[in-house]
Amino acid sequence: MKNRFVTLILLVTVGASLSPAAAKIAVVTKVKGLVEMERGTSGFNVLKPGVILEDGDRLRTGSNGFTAVIYIDDKSLLKIKEDTEIVISGKRDVNSISKEANISHGTLRASVGKQKKGEFVVKSPTSVASVKGTVFDFISDPDGGDQIIGIEGIVALTNSLTGATIDITEGLTGFSDLDGSLNSAPTDPSSIPTYPDDEEAGGSSFLKIILEGPDGNEKTIIIEYQ
Repeated sequence: MKNRFVTLILLVTVGASLSPAAAKIAVVTKVKGLVEMERGTSGFNVLKPGVILEDGDRLRTGSNGFTAVIYIDDKSLLKIKEDTEIVISGKRDVNSISKEANISHGTLRASVGKQKKGEFVVKSPTSVASVKGTVFDFISDPDGGDQIIGIEGIVALTNSLTGATIDITEGLTGFSDLDGSLNSAPTDPSSIPTYPDDEEAGGSSFLKIILEGPDGNEKTIIIEYQ
């Protein structure tokens, strides 16, 4: 199953490149229903498309909420379903971002582009999923453990209690439980989450982002997305 959600179509730098200290790591491309963001200890505010996310920003979706977030260095995309809370993290260097998403509860789909540096990591209180480039669903239940559904590629799934690791590939679902147990089974197709934008059709949308570094130099990114 192939998923192609976002295409980076233009990258223009004016002056020197952005300083890593700017800490701008991702952009919100879609919001439906109630979605909120907290930066630091400022409290939660309503999230809108086009907001630039920084390392450590916390997102939460309401019972009717959905949002999509793309990291600005590649095609890595998070689709975040309703009733989910997640912290978006990333450490910048000149050419790449080391990415991590910490989900306390809820459901997301990660569509991860090939990483230039390290792995893309999704963490919950129970599990760690690590990939270099793939697509998977992560369903986290603080009371019942986690499920990782392989859509493309390979996901290394680790139980945080025991440190045990298994590989989850396309067609498999991994189960990581609070008691430390870790196993996999063929995926039940009815268990694969659906997302509000799965059935969308029509032309592309464009989002223009201008990032400004501490020295005033700008980087303009135009994103085409479905």
